[in-house]
Amino acid sequence: MKKTIYQSVFITAILFSFLITGNSGKIFADTLLVEKVVPQFIGSKTASGTNNARTPFAVCLQITGLLPNTAYDVQIGIGLITDAVTSFGAGNVWNRNRNAFTGQRDTLAFTTDGNGDSGPFWSFIQPTGNGSRFDAGQVHNLRIGYAITGGSISGNPAFIGSKQITALDIPATARTVTAADDGAFIKGTGFINESGKYVLLYNNVSGSGNPVYSYQTRNSTATNTTQSDLPVSVNDVFLQSGTSAAGDFAAIVPIGANNPNGIRRIEFRNADYSLFSSYTDADGIFPNGTNTKTLLRREVGIINIFSTLNLKSYIEGLYDNVNNIMTSDTAIIELRNNISPFNLIDQSKDILDANGNGSFNFNNTSNGTPYYIVVNHRNSINTWSASAVSFSSGLMNYDFSDASSKAYGNNMTLKGSKYCIYSGDVNKDETVDASDISSIDNDANNSVSGYVNTDLTGDDFVDAQDLSVVDNNATLGVSTVAP
Repeated sequence: MKKTIYQSVFITAILFSFLITGNSGKIFADTLLVEKVVPQFIGSKTASGTNNARTPFAVCLQITGLLPNTAYDVQIGIGLITDAVTSFGAGNVWNRNRNAFTGQRDTLAFTTDGNGDSGPFWSFIQPTGNGSRFDAGQVHNLRIGYAITGGSISGNPAFIGSKQITALDIPATARTVTAADDGAFIKGTGFINESGKYVLLYNNVSGSGNPVYSYQTRNSTATNTTQSDLPVSVNDVFLQSGTSAAGDFAAIVPIGANNPNGIRRIEFRNADYSLFSSYTDADGIFPNGTNTKTLLRREVGIINIFSTLNLKSYIEGLYDNVNNIMTSDTAIIELRNNISPFNLIDQSKDILDANGNGSFNFNNTSNGTPYYIVVNHRNSINTWSASAVSFSSGLMNYDFSDASSKAYGNNMTLKGSKYCIYSGDVNKDETVDASDISSIDNDANNSVSGYVNTDLTGDDFVDAQDLSVVDNNATLGVSTVAP
């Protein structure tokens, strides 16, 4: 699975325009609505007049052609595509901050820039149990009105959205006989730095078209109440009431013939619509083994958007074999293709702790695909695994310390009862030689201290102990051994 970090802001195509008269008495020519994010699907109600499976969703809109540097109020509703153009819809419950219902329309505010552009703004929408509107198979669109702050928003929408939103049959008791409108759930494990970001799920790797579903990743604080009809594992993400971790997310997706590709791209966007990160999966089967193409009705597909390598590796200079403890330090673990030229597939940074253990997460891996593991430490020899190894269900365990044969070419040193990565490659040229000795010797003569690469033993001093390690390994001609 591939992860990409972005900083740019994407602009979508203009959909349509109107001539609107504002309360200032001026005519706003070519006032335009851009539906930047509107999901294809939402969840239906649970019973006539009730909804115990409230599954909110998020939309992102933008209005241009307004008065520059002016404060506006905007209201967003959701109606059936068959509703009159004069209707904002009905029977909706809005939950702008996910801690209070605020009525039929979501009321927001923005101030335009010098060009009369609102910039992107997001709204949370949450269906009710209205029998004629949010049953399975019903198709909806957005209704938007606005006015300069202090004025009155017209009862007729200024814009009717062109993008359609279909309600999927997700209650425990099916709402329709047909399976054509059935839906399933996805529970995703994200990263803490994606907490509170807007999450968009696509059925293609490019992120083209409308997302299958869009909402927001879980924040750090639970703020709402449970919904009895939702599966427990997704309930606390949708309504922030349970134990899921910050950065987790949930979604509603179609199944069967409506979902031939599964989920192949997940985007996390900032409030300004800029893309924070994205993850792609070319076949819709995620690293932990979940196949998003074959989900059953109401099934919760648990997906991890990373694979985890649990690694054990000791660094020669940092390892104290008398006390069987290592000074912890950061390492970079590379995963490389198993076929020449052994291209870098992904890499991850974490700390190897006092026991030599570290957990490294990767975003560009596949189950069953063999990779060489390369341990890259700041002043040690890069060390390759003896053979290429594979993830299973998004997990792999590898221990370099229990046998020299775990390293390619048996390229480790025995210290006490543990096999360790050779130390002394200070300049990272993949060999321990006179240049490394010179660097350490100079720093020792100058009494250099602190977290420096010439301190091989991790005691924050460059001294005779470090010289001993590098001199021994240079004499042995230690260097990287790779396929």
